[in-house]
Amino acid sequence: MCGLAGIATARGVPPPPPERLERAVRALRHRGPDGESLYVGDGIAFAHTRLSIIDLERGSQPMTNEDGSIVVVYNGEIWNHDALRARLQSAGHRFKSRADTEVLVHGYEEWGEDLLPRLNGMFSFALWDGRAGRLLLARDRLGKKPLYVAETGEGVVFGSDARAVLLVGDLRPEVDRERVAEFLFQRYVGAPRTLLRNVEKLPPGSLLAYDGISLERRVYWRLEEGETQSTSPTELRELLREAVRRRLMSDVPLGLLLSGGVDSSAVLGLMREAGAESVATFTIGFEDPLYDERPLARLAVERYGTDHHERLVDGTEFAEALPRLAWYRDEPIAEPAEVPLLLLAELAGSHVKVVLSGDGGDEVFGGYPKYRAERLLRRGARSAGFVLSTAAVLLARRPSYRYLHRAAATMRITDPLLRWASWFRSFSPAELLALLAPNLRASAAPARLVEPLGQLLEPYSSLDPGRRMLVGDLLTYLPDNMLLRGDKVLMAASVEGRMPLVDYEIVERVARIPVEARAGLRSAKAVLRKAVADLVPGEILRHPKRGFPVPVARFLTEDRSHALERLVLSERCLARGIFDPDALRGLVREGSASERALQVFTLASLELWLRVNVDQVRLEPPSSLEELFDEGDWVEAVPA
Repeated sequence: MCGLAGIATARGVPPPPPERLERAVRALRHRGPDGESLYVGDGIAFAHTRLSIIDLERGSQPMTNEDGSIVVVYNGEIWNHDALRARLQSAGHRFKSRADTEVLVHGYEEWGEDLLPRLNGMFSFALWDGRAGRLLLARDRLGKKPLYVAETGEGVVFGSDARAVLLVGDLRPEVDRERVAEFLFQRYVGAPRTLLRNVEKLPPGSLLAYDGISLERRVYWRLEEGETQSTSPTELRELLREAVRRRLMSDVPLGLLLSGGVDSSAVLGLMREAGAESVATFTIGFEDPLYDERPLARLAVERYGTDHHERLVDGTEFAEALPRLAWYRDEPIAEPAEVPLLLLAELAGSHVKVVLSGDGGDEVFGGYPKYRAERLLRRGARSAGFVLSTAAVLLARRPSYRYLHRAAATMRITDPLLRWASWFRSFSPAELLALLAPNLRASAAPARLVEPLGQLLEPYSSLDPGRRMLVGDLLTYLPDNMLLRGDKVLMAASVEGRMPLVDYEIVERVARIPVEARAGLRSAKAVLRKAVADLVPGEILRHPKRGFPVPVARFLTEDRSHALERLVLSERCLARGIFDPDALRGLVREGSASERALQVFTLASLELWLRVNVDQVRLEPPSSLEELFDEGDWVEAVPA
């Protein structure tokens, strides 16, 4: 796991001053504290920071072939690099290291762009072909590793962080106001868009080629439709076992982020099956037992005898983590679970460099309650909304049911795309129309909000609605929210995250399993539960789904909530011209109520992101919230 940045210059344009690359290295240091390097050649300049995982002594980057004509900087892991290395050696290629990076160098020499479908891994990389004067950027199939791009007058700038792109390109950050509604609606912005004007994300499973004159984008992988096909628990178990085995590849100790859920408990059992003898496990907890996952996690710890570590999070720690979180996720995502995840990553980072997790299990195997709710709708259950509304009243204190009122309203939406996109919303389109400044309200029209999802799902029009909804989450929420926040937050603590449940071979197989075998009406993730039943303690298997519940309403209604209200209602925020000031004041003043907590958190996340990443380009995270309250520090945004 590493950080990369660079620029391929337009024909006749000199390379940028080295100070730009040096600033990018400084800003990327948390992604790779074990080494850093710069490379400047004819038409190309690279910056790289390294987190050493494989071949600690000889794996430094940039890495080149024998004559230096192929140069690569890379972030991630190639799980099948040993098999590819053997094929390349048999074809006459000579390797100087055990690092998986070198497979990209010689693989490109042998196969060109046809290397990409041969790779099984999580990666983003930049490859310079000096003979052709050509840059190749690529990202893994499911988008586990981010890669940002900007086209400027100097050429094509790229980086693991959007901040690195700004620094190398000497670009002034500017918020894309037309995307603010999308962010407030779903709490993230989907690729290739970002919330920064003229900076985009390379979409998963795609590549970009640039020869100094023209730029070409192509897709090298897409999830195929295919006919539904059953997979037995035994077949799935073998796929899971192999996915976990691959991710034990490391020259440094491994750990596991352990919740009280089925997914991470199953990964722990599979790690033991695959031969991991010593596993460090890490769990976050809260004082409120309704939100505390530690008792369930301890059941898996007792069964497998791990080296277990826990951290209790209170409201003070939650608030204190927000400013540095806003810097580390240089592209905003408003998820309360990010905050304890950052604290958990910092705990894990004090013990290990690599952690596995159960991330992605809900998106791949149909774990969210919304999938079962959609099945009720398709079965003609007209009373489903009433049932959910009643359950919300009766079970209001249970974290698993905290969004049932919203679910009831969502189920009444007749447009399928809008309904699917609304399940995790912070604001409804109607609320956004009232909240946004008049000149931005058109961007909150329902048709505009769901247009990106509709475009992604257009090739899957032949699928039944249930499978289309699941595919939509695999193409949007998974890479642009779940995987992106996992990467940003773990790398904040210089920890590499590995997610075996999102192995692309598993995703391709499970995507063809009938919906009812995944999102059963009685049991979520039924096919996964059957495959791992003997690995997971019975109490965890029987326990209702919790997700990663965070008592954000309690944290925001305590005294420290005034800091966030002060932030959102500050002169600086009101002067941005994004919101109707009266509507914003009204919403925030009602925000102490629990049903408004997520909205206040989303607004505060946006304002924090703007202060830390747009008002200024900071090379290091702020130390406290108070540091961001000084209205006098609003400087013109230029690279520092």
